[in-house]
Amino acid sequence: MIKDKKAKRSSHPVMFFIYMSILLILISGIANALNFQVTYDKLTTIAGEVETTTVAVNSLLSLDGLKFLITSAYDNLISFVPFGALLIAAIAFGIALKSGFLKTLSNKLTKKIPKFLIMFLYSLLCIVLSIDENVGYVLLLPFGAVLFMSMNRNPLGGLALGFASIASGHGAGLFINSLDYNLSSYTEASAKLLDTEYTVSQSSNLIFVIVAALLIASICTFITEKIVSRKLGRNNMDEDDELMLDEKDEKKGLIGVLIATIIFLIPIILMIIPSSKDGFIGLLLDKSQDTYPKMLFSSDALLMTNLVGIISMLFAVQGFVFGVITGTIKRIRDMVNFSTDYLKSIGGIFVLVFFAAQLCAILKESNLGVVVTGTLSNLIAASDFSFIPLILLVLVVAMLANILTPAPVAKWSIMAPNIMTSVMKANITPEFAQLVFRAGDSITNCITPLFSYFVIFIGFIEVYTKNKNDFSIRNCYRLILPYFAVIAGMWIFMIVCWYIIGLPIGPGIYPTV
Repeated sequence: MIKDKKAKRSSHPVMFFIYMSILLILISGIANALNFQVTYDKLTTIAGEVETTTVAVNSLLSLDGLKFLITSAYDNLISFVPFGALLIAAIAFGIALKSGFLKTLSNKLTKKIPKFLIMFLYSLLCIVLSIDENVGYVLLLPFGAVLFMSMNRNPLGGLALGFASIASGHGAGLFINSLDYNLSSYTEASAKLLDTEYTVSQSSNLIFVIVAALLIASICTFITEKIVSRKLGRNNMDEDDELMLDEKDEKKGLIGVLIATIIFLIPIILMIIPSSKDGFIGLLLDKSQDTYPKMLFSSDALLMTNLVGIISMLFAVQGFVFGVITGTIKRIRDMVNFSTDYLKSIGGIFVLVFFAAQLCAILKESNLGVVVTGTLSNLIAASDFSFIPLILLVLVVAMLANILTPAPVAKWSIMAPNIMTSVMKANITPEFAQLVFRAGDSITNCITPLFSYFVIFIGFIEVYTKNKNDFSIRNCYRLILPYFAVIAGMWIFMIVCWYIIGLPIGPGIYPTV
């Protein structure tokens, strides 16, 4: 861990979440007493219906608030999305890890591919799979730690690289994904408030986000190689239950895994092929939609709602096949023991998850995030800014709103109808305004503790910190801040340059009309 003389005096991050919860409760009481509320226009449906909504801060210092705090702890945990995703992923990841598959795969990759390229490809994979946050945070983060240990590097570097890539690269990507589908629907509906004929394509940001994804992966790799890894040093973790496998057995195991993976993926591919009939073909698609991207990425598509389960199952199958072929799995009990041992090793994460779930629930119940987001979006609508000042204002507002309301679609449903008048009057296209919002939303993802997956990152930091006295929220932030600063500068630089030069942000779409 990055050395910090004061780390030994730092409290455990559990206390950080408790302090944050207490602070939000106090703020909610004060804000309610001051009648802190906001009135804003909100899209109620993606069809373009707008209603004027007034939302006030709920006090958690009231009797109703006290009742919520006492009775909702269990429901808060169960409804906390990372909890179930982490549990499912951990069972499968334990099999893949303890069977020796992930370590063998990592060793083979790092021997044949240059380390810098390995980190770049891992970072890019994290950005691409940020379309489903569960997969990225609960599966790719621990894989990054394993990958770094295979290179004899501190696993915390892999965790920092993975988290920065997923969180800060959420608005980027190499193809159209669910974020494009969800945001473009609200962008089009908001634009139609001024121009009833306006349409927004899901590919309207594609060129920009592809360039952003490649740049973010390059930046994250460079920071990890030149700054983070040098501070962290070599791998200092003791690897238990060292498996001594024959090279021939490893090769046979990997070949078997490749065959099993192909067999596993064939039915998955068939289930995402469009079909007009109800049946096995197209089973994972939302057939109520009219285009294939919508069928694939709709919130009702079985693929998106079950992606973490599908990929977890693939990890389990790969670990099982590798273990059977190499002899590390001789009976079903071995698989159960692998999962159990891994769950024991990451048990501390679930303690953190409990308190993070309460913090997020308190924020939601208080309405603080909604009120702040609505107030900030009204600020844009009331401003007389245009051109670059307006673009930067939208960017900063998105960054600030994301600290309290990390869900991008929820924010955009509030912000889009309130800012669209300003941007369209300034001859800025709605698609570019959407892009600016995506950038601001991504920039602060990695530093807000109210982002539900932030707790997964710091939980794995504890797992892979050898000296637990070095585990503190301060050191977690020290790991991630270099990425935050440089990537924030990159997003801002790209947006301003794109606007000034007038480059296309998507096929046939430009920053200005």
